[in-house]
Parts: sequence; structure tokens; C-alpha cells
Amino acid sequence: MKKYFQSGIILVLILWLLGVLIYLPSTETKLQEAAKVQLAADKSGVFAKVKVEFSGQQAILSGAVVTAEEKAQAQKLIEKLRLPGWFTTKMNPVSGVTNDIAVDPEHAPFRPRPWLILTLFGGNQRLDGVLPAAAQREELIAAIASKLPTPTTPLNNQIAIADTALPATHWDVTQTETPDLTATSKTECTIAVSACDGKWSSFPASASNADIAAALEASKVPDSEIIHALAKLRSWKNLTPEELKQQAEQKTAAEAAAKDKTKPAAPIKNLGPLKGSNGGPGPSPR
Repeated sequence: MKKYFQSGIILVLILWLLGVLIYLPSTETKLQEAAKVQLAADKSGVFAKVKVEFSGQQAILSGAVVTAEEKAQAQKLIEKLRLPGWFTTKMNPVSGVTNDIAVDPEHAPFRPRPWLILTLFGGNQRLDGVLPAAAQREELIAAIASKLPTPTTPLNNQIAIADTALPATHWDVTQTETPDLTATSKTECTIAVSACDGKWSSFPASASNADIAAALEASKVPDSEIIHALAKLRSWKNLTPEELKQQAEQKTAAEAAAKDKTKPAAPIKNLGPLKGSNGGPGPSPR
């Protein structure tokens, strides 16, 4: 009896080992595929360089993300992983997560950083930059309205909205600390820039693109974006006092001419019969 009992135990162990050898690799493969799907479900692409491997039911995360918050978020997604199927959807197959993801913006998927360039030139106003939300763009435009002079033309809003952009470091302060440019005349040019970190830097029109790039270093703004943002200001011609006077005179003359055209024609007066050179009646019309 004892001999049969021992043989039974050995047989059970053998079957269990065979089951483990067959089931475990299959489970690891299913878990890895499910983990990839889980991370890819985030359409922002922030986890594009995160890798997941399983040792049994223990997940091991590697790769790179931009922020510590994203690293923690990736772990939470894997901790809540479920396998597809009517029976496994209610089970949590992940026994633990080893999070070796590096917080490394240089090697993580590219994500734009917020930045702003405000330019005033000849009564024109232009706002360029990148923000993560349209609501922030509207907030900024409302915040700077009282700090700008009356424009010749409406504010040219060129701020792009990027869903994958990183959040601003100090957004509330960036809005409240917008420089007061109300004293800027229509004959002047000025540039104000911010990396959305609560600070603004102001420059004259003579500032180089390198100066602007240095002020926006934290946002890593491409040179092409700076060139595009300043193109209108660079091409604007600052008129001399004589040219401004001539421009004003031409405008006044044009307005007067337009006003004269709108006046009704004067009625023709009846001058009576025509007289000849000797005082007699003039020639009768034929």
C-alpha cells in the first residue's frame, strides 16, 4: 500500500511539473502580449519605448519615459492587467512588478515642451508657441489682453495645441507675470518669450535668434520654430518720422477724397436767356 502511495505522489508531481512546463511559457506569452496592448492603448505614445517581460507572473518593465509620473502610471497599468477570456477577465494574473523604467527625456519618445513667443511690431501683435490644451491658450489670450496696446489689427494667434506636450512647469504664474507692454507704440518692435515656467524675458527687435533660443532653452524649441515666429517682425520696416508723416497725409487725403465722392452733386442753377456780345439776345439754339 505504501509503495502504491509513494508512486501516486511521484506521478502527481511529474504531472504537475509537466503542466508547469507547458502552461507557464504559454501564460508568459499571453501576459506579454496583453501588457503590450495595455500600454499601447494610451494613444499619446508616451509608453512607446517601454518594454515588458514576464518571469512567470512577475512583470519586469524597462525602457524610458519622460517623467516620474509616467513611470508610475506604466506600473499601475501592468498591475491591473487582465487576460482576455470569460474566466480570466476577473483574475489578476500579475503577482508583482519590477519597475526598471528610466526617467530619461533624451531617450524617451519625443514630447514637445510648452513655449511662447509674443511679438509686437508696427501695431501688429502675434503670439506663437505650443501648449498642451486649448483651454490654456484661451486663458493666456484673456490674461494678456489688458497688458497690450490697442492693436492696428486683431491679435494673430499662432499657438499650436499638442496633446502629447508636457505640462507647463508653472502655468498660473506664467499667465499672471505676462509683461506689461501697453506703452509700446506703433513705431516700436518688441519680443517677449516664456518657457511657461513662470518667467518672461523681453527683447528688442535687434535680438538674435540665438538670444531667443537661450531664453527658451528649457523648452528645447527648434530653430525653425523661432525663425517662423519672428519672420513677420524681421520683415517689418520701421518707418522714419518723415515716412510716418507722409503716410498720415496720404491717409487724410484718401479719406477726404472718399468723403467728397459721397457728397450729392450740386443742383444746376437757371441762368436765364443767353445774351450776345452787344447786349442783345444771343443766338437761338438750333
